[in-house]
Amino acid sequence: MRTKIAAAWLAALVPFASLASTSIQIDARQNCLATVFGKVSNGASATFQLAPGRYVVSIASNNMSCSGGSLTNGCLIDTVMLQGGNGNSHWGVAINRPTVVDVPSTSGLFAYVSDDVCSDNTGQATLLIQTAY
Repeated sequence: MRTKIAAAWLAALVPFASLASTSIQIDARQNCLATVFGKVSNGASATFQLAPGRYVVSIASNNMSCSGGSLTNGCLIDTVMLQGGNGNSHWGVAINRPTVVDVPSTSGLFAYVSDDVCSDNTGQATLLIQTAY
């Protein structure tokens, strides 16, 4: 049932996204930031820029694991954090399903995953960014 609802929702989104798109690779270890309760990790956000506009952001492919390749028992990293803005106007959103994001001005964007222990993470995900109409 959940699959049918998700498929219907995605089908409804298709007319709102253009054919032009860009993708950003997210690495589960290199683009991982430890939580505030853990040690500071050696990871760094994936950084990129988008022109002002409305975008549909989704995870196109994903095999990120929080424990040496295991994708079971809660170890599939299924969410990418996306932050943007500049000056005193910062914003952020968790991407785990297609999400419409409004970018008000050209600025640096940051994408990352978060985990208590980043050192045993493996895999990558592709963040797909399409212009929305």
